[in-house]
Amino acid sequence: MGKAIIIAGTPGTGKTSITRLLVEKCGLQSVNLSDLAIEKGFIQYYDAERNTYVIDEEKLIDYLENMSRELEGHLVIQTHYPEIIPSDLVEAVFILRTNPLILEKRLMERNWSKRKINENVMAEILGVVAYNAVEAFGASKVYEIDTSNTKPEEVANLICSVIRGHTILEPGVRIDWLSILPPEEVFRFENYLGSED
Repeated sequence: MGKAIIIAGTPGTGKTSITRLLVEKCGLQSVNLSDLAIEKGFIQYYDAERNTYVIDEEKLIDYLENMSRELEGHLVIQTHYPEIIPSDLVEAVFILRTNPLILEKRLMERNWSKRKINENVMAEILGVVAYNAVEAFGASKVYEIDTSNTKPEEVANLICSVIRGHTILEPGVRIDWLSILPPEEVFRFENYLGSED
């Protein structure tokens, strides 16, 4: 039975490119949780207001558990909602973190709505993905990596080295954007959460 290595983070933190490189560099299989849910039809409905699908978690998890039974070694799972994955399937969770001001620029380049950008930047400021992962899997399985000014290749090499036992990272939530950002920047995102564009 294979174990899952989760690559998680707010949209825009580098999950897709880093997962792709991990597959190349470490010879691992990977799956994007959202893409898998859409491909297999594990969808309850489409939320037009938030421009996102609401997945059928139960069906998705059943499928993942069956996948892991057939695997040897590690499966890399890319997601921004790692907490739905059963803890016994998970070996480690790598949370990609990005400075909120850099993240804002990345999301603007995707032509996202102001509301969707603010929602995701506030989630990054508050460390929502990281704290949800710690609650679901325990601090000892969760590792944060700052991708703000680090090349995807460097991040992939680091994760690969940790998986192979060559590098030790300190687990737990260590990045605190609230202690770094000026209060007016935080308020800027908070105040526009309700705006459309």
